[in-house]
Amino acid sequence: DFVTPEQMIPPEGIQDVNGRDLLWEACVTMNGNWGYHATDRFWKPAPMLIKKLVECVSKGGNLILNVGPNAKGEIPKESLERLAAIGAWMKENGASIYGCGKAGIPKPDMGRITRNGNKLYYHLFENTIGPMPLPGIRKEEVDHIRYLASGAEVPISTSWVHSDYPDIVFANLGPDPVLPDEVDTVLEVTLKE
Repeated sequence: DFVTPEQMIPPEGIQDVNGRDLLWEACVTMNGNWGYHATDRFWKPAPMLIKKLVECVSKGGNLILNVGPNAKGEIPKESLERLAAIGAWMKENGASIYGCGKAGIPKPDMGRITRNGNKLYYHLFENTIGPMPLPGIRKEEVDHIRYLASGAEVPISTSWVHSDYPDIVFANLGPDPVLPDEVDTVLEVTLKE
């Protein structure tokens, strides 16, 4: 059985009384109502819904997103817009969600981390100043890093600016301070087996 909190995401996922992870999924609406409600205009933006999906997976859960058709059986355009944006993001970044779960690494400042086997997915919600720290792993553990959406390789930084932090891997994202995906840029880190 699943534990299914409604309209909220548990702060740390859900565990039993012995601290073992339970299967869970957050059941969430796109606006404030479970079914169609013509006057409810408080729609959650697509970037928020994408980040909440990532949050659920990073905590070992799943996201159930409610869609309420109107009396004619039509899906509201606001829902369709959000579903299209989520689908476009998933088309490029689905590997960081499907089959993934907790990474076993504390939440970093810049976003979230999901994991599938020897692949860690660093979800970057914002950029940093200088090279991007990838906490929770050591340089010698990393086989390679790439942008998940494009497949482009990302080098490990050798800059002097982080020489005081030898136990943290830093990714060299280049000189552009703007991340390729303003909602969630995903770095796929493949660990050595």
